[in-house]
Amino acid sequence: MEDNFEIKNQIIANNLEKNEDFKSLDIDNKLIILLLEKYNIDPFSNMTVKDVAKDLGMNQNSANELFRRKDFPSINFTKPKQVCTLSYYLWKMKGGNLNG
Repeated sequence: MEDNFEIKNQIIANNLEKNEDFKSLDIDNKLIILLLEKYNIDPFSNMTVKDVAKDLGMNQNSANELFRRKDFPSINFTKPKQVCTLSYYLWKMKGGNLNG
């Protein structure tokens, strides 16, 4: 099964490398695209406070505080609070500061 996973990843990487639009992107954007493809993540889905807490290895109270910060790209007018998956990964890749 691991071999199939590696083959799939190689096919994705090869197809993206042939794409002219992909070639023109900076390394951060390429990395995000490859990771989203590799882990089959819908970039336009939303993550909840619980999802972010789990991903960052923090408790939900700390994640709630993170959602209230101005530099965090959360959607605070919904219940429960959410963040767009793509926005979250961009924030995280740009060195999302957990210390405020």
